Amino acid sequence: MRLILIRHGQTASNLAQALDTAAPGAPLDETGLAQAEALVERLGTEGDDVDAVYSSTLLRAKMTAAPLARSRGLDVAEHAGLTEISAGELEMRNDPDAQLAYRDVFVRWLSGDLEAKIPGGEDGRSALERFDAVIEGARAEGAGKLVVVSHAAMLVTWLATRSINFDSTLLSPLPLANTGVVTLETAAGSNWRLRRWQDRHLD
Repeated sequence: MRLILIRHGQTASNLAQALDTAAPGAPLDETGLAQAEALVERLGTEGDDVDAVYSSTLLRAKMTAAPLARSRGLDVAEHAGLTEISAGELEMRNDPDAQLAYRDVFVRWLSGDLEAKIPGGEDGRSALERFDAVIEGARAEGAGKLVVVSHAAMLVTWLATRSINFDSTLLSPLPLANTGVVTLETAAGSNWRLRRWQDRHLD
């Protein structure tokens, strides 16, 4: 199975660095709309023969997925399991303390503490399991190539824990950008191997 993961396009909340994780979330701004349209050509042949286009239920993800799905004659299938990791009591804050507290939870998850969470948020086990369920459901239905439009924290956390060749240095100097594309393929067993990280192709 080939999996094409895409972060949504730019929003006003991104520019403000606000922790915008609750539904419906901010819509794409003008730049984000242009980024979503440009995805159709940017994917090129990699976007051919797509079996389905999935998005989270948040507005910015649905708006990003729509042009690509339309160009392939598909509908966007919305899945709550693909939504951003909840910021809980930090929702819509953009101060440095809130940003650091949100990121600290992911560091703890990657260190093995999947029970860590922001007050009012969700723990790592719950976040990963809901994303896993969507991907495994598509695989069980026989999808050979799937596009998934989701969110930065959710995508990076899932990639870091589910890809056998993820390297944290991929996040520097450029973390996962708006409409950044990551491609994976199933490896031995049920593991995933990264084949592309944004503009970088991997062995």
